[in-house]
Amino acid sequence: MKREKIQDERIIFQKQKIGSDAFGIVFFGLLISVLLQQFVFEATFSQYAAEFILFVVAAIYIIVRNIMVGIDLFGDSAIGQKTVILNCIVTGITIAAITTTLNTINFGLEKMGGVSGVAMTAIITFVSGALITFIGFELLYLINKKRQKHLDDKYDDKEE
Repeated sequence: MKREKIQDERIIFQKQKIGSDAFGIVFFGLLISVLLQQFVFEATFSQYAAEFILFVVAAIYIIVRNIMVGIDLFGDSAIGQKTVILNCIVTGITIAAITTTLNTINFGLEKMGGVSGVAMTAIITFVSGALITFIGFELLYLINKKRQKHLDDKYDDKEE
């Protein structure tokens, strides 16, 4: 007679937590690998395309699965919109800081048009990055909100 292992909730939870942690390490490892190859090693895209594609696919998978199972990514409307705007500003600043710094290091201050050229480049990069990020996050926010409404309606109808 074969004995079956008893797995209580704590063991199952810990196994899931370990798997989740391992995924997080690999996910951020891919991001760091892409950034290092792109900015430090100045590799061509074909040299880090596999890591980039895996990172993007994993990010999309996480978002889609969270929305599909009904996890509210943004909270209520007021907090959700503030989150979208805050994410756009932070992302715009991050993109502007990284690209402006690296371009100034690679091309030099004179080629960038001096301090005013660098400032103008940073502003344009910030606005572009924030705008593109806003479009992406706003679409995600609207899809998430629509899914939450669908789930609310579905479960409200069952209760009545």
